[in-house]
Amino acid sequence: MTEGQPKTGGATDNLIKKGLAFVFAAVLLWLAFKDADFAKIWGYASQTKPVFVGLLIASAIFSHFLRAFRWTFLLAPLKPQGEKVGLFNSFYAVMLGYAVNVAIPRGGEVARLVAITKDERLPWAGVLPTMLIDRMLDLAMLVFLLGGTLLVLPAEILKDMPWLVPGGISMLVATVAGLGLLPFAGSILQRILALSLVKDKVPGGLLGKLTDLAGQFDTGTQSLKSPVKYPIIAGLSVLIWFFYWLNFYLMVFAFGLEGIIDATKCLIVFTIGSVGVLVPTPGSVGSFHFLVTKGLTMTGGINADQALAFATVLHFVAFIVATCVPAFVLFVVKRGRQ
Repeated sequence: MTEGQPKTGGATDNLIKKGLAFVFAAVLLWLAFKDADFAKIWGYASQTKPVFVGLLIASAIFSHFLRAFRWTFLLAPLKPQGEKVGLFNSFYAVMLGYAVNVAIPRGGEVARLVAITKDERLPWAGVLPTMLIDRMLDLAMLVFLLGGTLLVLPAEILKDMPWLVPGGISMLVATVAGLGLLPFAGSILQRILALSLVKDKVPGGLLGKLTDLAGQFDTGTQSLKSPVKYPIIAGLSVLIWFFYWLNFYLMVFAFGLEGIIDATKCLIVFTIGSVGVLVPTPGSVGSFHFLVTKGLTMTGGINADQALAFATVLHFVAFIVATCVPAFVLFVVKRGRQ
């Protein structure tokens, strides 16, 4: 490649990844809906109770607000002494990220990064680790949920697979240990990279990049080292995921399934559905529908069409309405304040 010629490899790879994400979403949607009766799905969906749908929207938006509030603690060390990160700017960046994710898999992370760095005048190299930590906290909560869910599975499943109980306990212990070590991850990595054995084996250029990354990560974890802030961040993490579960439980009432799906079964379905959110499809389309449907049919014996209606309405309300509408409103308000 001659000097000055644009590098297209990265853009091509990115385009391929996005194309694969859409294909994967289409395949999962086909698997979820291939035997579905669309008339029945529409019938179930049209009978949802508006009051609970409205409460679900409020719950979903509030969970995003809590995430934005938690992020202000992670971003605080990047601001000069005495200055605070604006909660409005943090909330706007979070909601913008979710709205962009509806159309572009993981594109919301870029939008969120650009928005907060511009509005708060923060260095992107410092913000990036806080977003990674934000995701690590979510992953830790999901693993914690998976471990806890294994302990409350129906007796018939536990009888056939008794190893699930020790497995769940192991996951819970590992998650707690990981959260305890997370504040010191950057410092630990810096010490490892400073060892002569590592210096001799790792190329100088790569070692420099890893050292810079470790330093940035260490800055991003400053709030987690605070004996006051870390419990607040941990408490907010639990609250965020409580409202995520509440979204599912409110949809149970919206569909009139409270006599079949109790709080514990809803926790199991919620955990299964949360795994689907990790799949990089646009707005979790396909993966969420497929896994939530399977979770409902397995735990509650719900017929597939009703389960699909449940997953579809929940996805539309929680992933699209409760993200895109607030993002647009915040954008209008932001423009009005300029």
